[in-house]
Amino acid sequence: MSIGYATAYRTGITPWEKASRQDRPTLEHLLEREEALRPDRVRRAIDLGCGRGFNTKLLLDRGWDAMGVDNVRQAVDVAVRRNGLEDARFVIGDVRHLVHSGVGSRFDLFLDIGCFQSLDDAGRTLMAGGVTELAVSDATILMRTGGPRAWPVRPKQVVRHDIERAYRGWTVTAISGVGSTDTTAPDRASDARSGEWFRLTRT
Repeated sequence: MSIGYATAYRTGITPWEKASRQDRPTLEHLLEREEALRPDRVRRAIDLGCGRGFNTKLLLDRGWDAMGVDNVRQAVDVAVRRNGLEDARFVIGDVRHLVHSGVGSRFDLFLDIGCFQSLDDAGRTLMAGGVTELAVSDATILMRTGGPRAWPVRPKQVVRHDIERAYRGWTVTAISGVGSTDTTAPDRASDARSGEWFRLTRT
């Protein structure tokens, strides 16, 4: 996984970043709801597969005690330099082994934009187990899946069943796409490349 992404960052071929920027209004809408649910406490978040830290920076700017984790050192170095963030805000680690990666614990929010789908089934199960162990009792996962052109890892298309199989003990709600119940989210492109958003809560 990291070799493909490292090559992509080195060559400047990062289509997932463009897709993420285009979908920023949806993410900000979702974060507003999470913030409203936690008005009177320090909110801790982790950006899974943070890449060059665009969304980690967004979380920090919105007042979250946030950190990012990614296994591509080059991307993390750029995240620190470009966003003016501290090294302590990032961990170079494997999302499949979160508990022992040094990210800390007791997170309210896990942001996953394309990370889950970049893993194989075993990796997804491992990451889900780590997330569950590090989550507080009322934690939320905001997950965005990408379309079939999420190069360079060429992952399988993710459907709700895949998420539910990995994240046992969590309730999965579709926010966009087929089965969505959120009528307040900003309009989004409906083609397969735009992916879907899911919200997971502990049960």
